[in-house]
Amino acid sequence: MESGSLSVQPSSVFSLPPEIVAVILHLVTSNNRVLGRRYDDLIRTTLSTSYVRQVALATPSLWTRVEITDNPASFELAKACLNRSGSQKLDIAIRMAIRVGPKLPGVFALVNHVASRTRELQLQIGLGQSIQRDQLNRFLETLELPALECLQLDFWDPTETWLPTHPVPLPAGAAGLRSVSLAHLRPILPAPAIRLLKHLSMSSAAFYKLPLNDLLDILAQSEHLETLELIGEGTTDVVRARLPPNNRGQRAVVTPKLRRLTIAGLDSGSLAHVLLGLEASNLEEVSLVILGFKDTWSARYLWINSITIRPIPSVSKLDISFLPRVQSGDVTVTPPFPKFLHDTFPNIEHLSLARGQASSLLPFWTDIWEDPNTLPGASCWPFLRRLTLSGSDECELACIEKLQICRRFLTVRAKRALPTLEDVSLDVCPDTKKNPQFELWMDDVHRLLNKDAP
Repeated sequence: MESGSLSVQPSSVFSLPPEIVAVILHLVTSNNRVLGRRYDDLIRTTLSTSYVRQVALATPSLWTRVEITDNPASFELAKACLNRSGSQKLDIAIRMAIRVGPKLPGVFALVNHVASRTRELQLQIGLGQSIQRDQLNRFLETLELPALECLQLDFWDPTETWLPTHPVPLPAGAAGLRSVSLAHLRPILPAPAIRLLKHLSMSSAAFYKLPLNDLLDILAQSEHLETLELIGEGTTDVVRARLPPNNRGQRAVVTPKLRRLTIAGLDSGSLAHVLLGLEASNLEEVSLVILGFKDTWSARYLWINSITIRPIPSVSKLDISFLPRVQSGDVTVTPPFPKFLHDTFPNIEHLSLARGQASSLLPFWTDIWEDPNTLPGASCWPFLRRLTLSGSDECELACIEKLQICRRFLTVRAKRALPTLEDVSLDVCPDTKKNPQFELWMDDVHRLLNKDAP
């Protein structure tokens, strides 16, 4: 070797301390999030050398995720994980849809065996007989899960012979439970475990079948709730609220700790009824996915446009998406912006609007911001600082329209001497950027964002 040269010898995995190898194996395991395949890469890696295998077997924290699927081999791997995890807290995920009945006793036995150290329990089970649902309900009622923090339940019927809003009990012996996600289900009340929840998510393709008063009963018991998600999964049925066609005397539930609210897949009428039922004085972030009406000019739609909801001035961030409704003849009807939202959330600082078709935003921009006579007292959200128009339309004409809408909005704000926005974000397709006028349009937007602009 010449004087002054540097020689670098390739390092071997055998030269790494066990702690470093364990960290690498953790990274290998965490990359695979497909249920039932979490340990595929880890097992292949342990076959490389006996040293790596010894480190893996001696690291209990690598085996804390227990997964069971319809694959018979998953049961054997689950048993191995239980043995190798030592006294570590466990995350258990079970998904079964084939010949479920004979497997339930084994599932119950496994969950009960490690109940004292189960931190997260996820049950996704396809049920076809009422006796199986009764078995699961009795099992959940008697569960003692002192370490449980997160519960996810998804019971569905492949034959669709029962309502997807099947009532299910929450474990009474789960004092540490803080997060619950229910798909196609609703909790049986009263439920002591629900009182200390911080996160509640309820989703169903038939969420509209849940009466509003039942939902309010659930919220009334969730005294510490900080995050609420109501997901309708894009149902195409009009939600028929169990209320008279006015908002007089509607019951309202106080949720003082609620900070984040997500409502998706409901039409603006159902959205209005949910907002009428909430008194959330500390709500900060709202995310909405609004479904179109079957009849845009129906009496129900006209009533929604005249409704008044108590303001929630604490909300500073509002995200809105629109789901068009496909009618006969492939005619797409995109819902207009519900006017009551402007007065319900008067102090918005960050507004995000996402839709595939910019034309769905035109009634909102025109009616409220360009023509002040359409909505008396409209103020273009005086505290607004950030505006986001997300979702590329994959169409040059639609993107140009979106850009023109943004320019129009900024112009109206400038004419009304409202504070200049700090940030505007627009998604446009590649063809729009190639348009010779694009740079001129963007210059207009930048000029309107300039604090010294007239």
